[in-house]
Amino acid sequence: MKNFTDTAISLSKQLYFLKAKFPQGKGLIKKNKLVWYCQLSLDEAYGNYTIKILYDLNSSPKIYVIDPNIYEVTKGIEPPHIYIFNQSKTQLCLYFPSFGEWTSSKFLSDTIVPWASLWLMYFTGWLATGKWYGGGEHPDVDESFIKGKVL
Repeated sequence: MKNFTDTAISLSKQLYFLKAKFPQGKGLIKKNKLVWYCQLSLDEAYGNYTIKILYDLNSSPKIYVIDPNIYEVTKGIEPPHIYIFNQSKTQLCLYFPSFGEWTSSKFLSDTIVPWASLWLMYFTGWLATGKWYGGGEHPDVDESFIKGKVL
């Protein structure tokens, strides 16, 4: 038997809490899909990034960095912990799905947006050092490419 924490949070409630916690963002629900854009201003050391979240109740949220263009920032070198990487979009890998870190009974505003902020901090560190300090399940990336190519 399910308890109330196993119940999926409605898209309208997800959108309400995203707007409440991140008033600089904008979003809507269209055709049973939540679309959310938000600028994350980390600080001077990490910069500003705009993310896009696409989410429906039948799948995991998809998180993209839309500004700046990560492909251009890295000069086409693929950073760790991404699902899609090309000239037009970068989809972030923020959690290991089978570990249950995120479920539809959790708020995007409490999980996905903060995790995206952390990913961006680790990304900035990776740009500077060639090391990914965020942990995770992806294999290590060859660090030799960093010197002289990305920086």
